[in-house]
Amino acid sequence: MKIRAFPETRTEPRKRLLLIPIMLTFGGYFLTFLHPYLMFIGAVLSLAGVLSVFLVGMVFADLWAASRRTKDIIKAREARGVPDTGGPIEEDPFVDTLEEDIE
Repeated sequence: MKIRAFPETRTEPRKRLLLIPIMLTFGGYFLTFLHPYLMFIGAVLSLAGVLSVFLVGMVFADLWAASRRTKDIIKAREARGVPDTGGPIEEDPFVDTLEEDIE
Protein backbone atom coordinates (compact mmCIF):
# COMPACT_ATOMS: atom_id res chain seq x y z
CA MET A 1 0.00 0.00 0.00
CA LYS A 2 1.30 3.44 -0.87
CA ILE A 3 0.74 6.66 0.99
CA ARG A 4 0.86 9.81 -1.11
CA ALA A 5 1.64 13.25 0.17
CA PHE A 6 -0.98 14.81 -2.12
CA PRO A 7 -4.41 13.36 -2.83
CA GLU A 8 -5.41 12.92 -6.45
CA THR A 9 -8.26 15.25 -7.26
CA ARG A 10 -9.41 16.60 -10.59
CA THR A 11 -11.42 19.52 -9.25
CA GLU A 12 -9.98 22.71 -7.86
CA PRO A 13 -11.00 23.59 -4.30
CA ARG A 14 -13.94 25.90 -3.89
CA LYS A 15 -13.01 29.40 -2.92
CA ARG A 16 -15.87 29.67 -0.45
CA LEU A 17 -13.71 27.62 1.91
CA LEU A 18 -11.74 30.82 2.41
CA LEU A 19 -14.85 32.57 3.79
CA ILE A 20 -14.87 30.52 7.02
CA PRO A 21 -12.31 32.60 8.94
CA ILE A 22 -13.77 35.86 7.62
CA MET A 23 -17.27 34.90 8.78
CA LEU A 24 -15.97 33.80 12.19
CA THR A 25 -14.01 37.00 12.67
CA PHE A 26 -16.73 39.44 11.67
CA GLY A 27 -19.51 37.37 13.28
CA GLY A 28 -17.65 37.41 16.57
CA TYR A 29 -16.94 41.12 16.21
CA PHE A 30 -20.67 41.73 15.65
CA LEU A 31 -21.57 39.69 18.75
CA THR A 32 -19.39 41.88 20.94
CA PHE A 33 -21.78 44.81 20.35
CA LEU A 34 -25.09 42.98 20.86
CA HIS A 35 -25.17 42.19 24.55
CA PRO A 36 -22.67 42.34 27.40
CA TYR A 37 -23.01 38.58 27.98
CA LEU A 38 -22.30 37.84 24.33
CA MET A 39 -19.14 39.95 24.40
CA PHE A 40 -16.99 37.07 25.66
CA ILE A 41 -18.42 34.61 23.11
CA GLY A 42 -17.87 37.16 20.36
CA ALA A 43 -14.27 37.71 21.41
CA VAL A 44 -13.64 33.94 21.41
CA LEU A 45 -15.23 33.57 17.96
CA SER A 46 -13.18 36.44 16.59
CA LEU A 47 -9.99 34.94 17.97
CA ALA A 48 -10.92 31.54 16.52
CA GLY A 49 -11.50 33.21 13.14
CA VAL A 50 -8.13 34.90 13.19
CA LEU A 51 -6.36 31.69 14.17
CA SER A 52 -8.22 29.63 11.58
CA VAL A 53 -6.89 31.84 8.76
CA PHE A 54 -3.67 29.85 8.84
CA LEU A 55 -5.35 26.46 9.06
CA VAL A 56 -7.84 27.13 6.27
CA GLY A 57 -5.09 28.68 4.14
CA MET A 58 -2.91 25.59 4.49
CA VAL A 59 -5.78 23.23 3.64
CA PHE A 60 -6.70 25.33 0.61
CA ALA A 61 -3.08 25.43 -0.56
CA ASP A 62 -2.78 21.65 -0.19
CA LEU A 63 -5.97 21.00 -2.17
CA TRP A 64 -4.95 23.50 -4.85
CA ALA A 65 -1.51 21.90 -5.22
CA ALA A 66 -3.09 18.45 -5.46
CA SER A 67 -5.45 19.54 -8.22
CA ARG A 68 -2.62 21.22 -10.15
CA ARG A 69 -0.44 18.11 -9.83
CA THR A 70 -3.25 15.86 -11.02
CA LYS A 71 -3.90 18.14 -14.00
CA ASP A 72 -0.18 18.04 -14.87
CA ILE A 73 -0.24 14.24 -14.73
CA ILE A 74 -3.29 14.16 -17.01
CA LYS A 75 -1.62 16.54 -19.50
CA ALA A 76 1.52 14.40 -19.53
CA ARG A 77 -0.60 11.29 -20.11
CA GLU A 78 -2.46 12.97 -22.98
CA ALA A 79 0.85 14.10 -24.51
CA ARG A 80 1.96 10.46 -24.61
CA GLY A 81 -1.30 9.50 -26.31
CA VAL A 82 -2.88 7.53 -23.47
CA PRO A 83 -6.59 8.34 -23.14
CA ASP A 84 -7.91 9.58 -19.81
CA THR A 85 -10.33 7.03 -18.33
CA GLY A 86 -11.38 9.14 -15.39
CA GLY A 87 -10.26 6.54 -12.86
CA PRO A 88 -7.35 6.60 -10.45
CA ILE A 89 -3.98 7.51 -11.88
CA GLU A 90 -1.83 4.39 -12.01
CA GLU A 91 1.15 5.55 -14.06
CA ASP A 92 2.86 8.51 -12.52
CA PRO A 93 5.39 10.21 -14.84
CA PHE A 94 6.63 12.34 -11.96
CA VAL A 95 8.87 11.01 -9.22
CA ASP A 96 7.30 11.71 -5.87
CA THR A 97 9.97 11.99 -3.20
CA LEU A 98 7.39 12.11 -0.41
CA GLU A 99 5.74 8.80 -1.30
CA GLU A 100 6.15 5.95 1.17
CA ASP A 101 5.56 2.19 0.92
CA ILE A 102 3.82 0.63 3.90
CA GLU A 103 3.53 -3.10 4.26
